[in-house]
Amino acid sequence: MFPQFACMLSMQLLFLLLCLKTFGGIPFKEDTQFSVLQIIHGAGYYPPRKQRVFVDDKKMRLELLEEEKENVMIYRSDLGVIYSLLPNRKLCFIIPYSQELKEKDPISSNTLSNITPKGTEILNEIVCDKFEVVGSFGKAFLWMSKENRSPLRLSSEDGKNVVDWMNYQKGPQSPELFELPKDYQIIDMSKNMPKKSTSFPPPNLPH
Repeated sequence: MFPQFACMLSMQLLFLLLCLKTFGGIPFKEDTQFSVLQIIHGAGYYPPRKQRVFVDDKKMRLELLEEEKENVMIYRSDLGVIYSLLPNRKLCFIIPYSQELKEKDPISSNTLSNITPKGTEILNEIVCDKFEVVGSFGKAFLWMSKENRSPLRLSSEDGKNVVDWMNYQKGPQSPELFELPKDYQIIDMSKNMPKKSTSFPPPNLPH
């Protein structure tokens, strides 16, 4: 297992939550608007990595929580761009979707398959339904609260890489979370020309 495996599992579950209309009967298929704190345990993460995630339809914000630095990634599938923010330096890089992302949008596409119920288990004193899922990473296991149908844990088959989901909150997210922040220096990677943002509206994209 490589160090980024747990993070990839986490992203796979995020994408699964956003496009489960192709998998009828999955209990969390309606969750296209939510926020959650993720704790990622893996061979390359000590102490465990923490990230806060906000999702609203075709928009997703990932906030990496570390003591020395803060990094933010905003995926705007509706615009075909990624905003990479460095809050400590007030920098924002606008990165156009690559051809690969255009063909397989990470928010609206789904790479998980063969979702199989595996019975009921107790996780942190919570009664959960357990599922086996298969994706490009291989096989993994997913635990969901039986009471409120929210995801609680995603684990690699060998248990060495685990993503715990905490404070899962369903509902619309603030639009400002997915916009360019004020007073940041904007570096548009498609134009390679730094400029200053003066308002929240997204930048004009190249044709």
